[in-house]
Amino acid sequence: MSTLSQTGTAALLEELSLFLDDELVNSLLPNPRGPGRPRDFCSAQLFRVLLLSLLTPAHSFNLLLVLLPENRAWRRFAHLQNRRDVPSAKMLSQFRARLDLSALRSINRHLLKPLVKQLDPARRTLAIIDSTDLPASINTFKKRTPRAPRDTPPLVPGP
Repeated sequence: MSTLSQTGTAALLEELSLFLDDELVNSLLPNPRGPGRPRDFCSAQLFRVLLLSLLTPAHSFNLLLVLLPENRAWRRFAHLQNRRDVPSAKMLSQFRARLDLSALRSINRHLLKPLVKQLDPARRTLAIIDSTDLPASINTFKKRTPRAPRDTPPLVPGP
């Protein structure tokens, strides 16, 4: 079994690029139709730029967009034609808002197919629990305002 290259390197991006199916991403997340100018970037390009924020040391959209014009390997991974035509932070945020759970699961299923095919069915496996469908525990540590006991009369403001 071969090891992957170091995170953030051009070699890792080249290795991972082979597994991404741009046609699948474009079919799952088609560009919205409507009035206005046509979109400059397809969904696959925007998805790849989002992945760059996870695979490189630039973990914010703003920092990524500052470094993107200077890094040819990153632009090649995202299929961006030149250094002047890069998406804006607003485009990336709007695209991220369009990503829904079913599309991400379909992409994940596609990425897992080659890995699952390599597994030996007789070998013991380890399962990782997917907690995306579990409700969040949002009220556990919430500060609560104290309430007066029910048997006491309400407070009356003084003169």
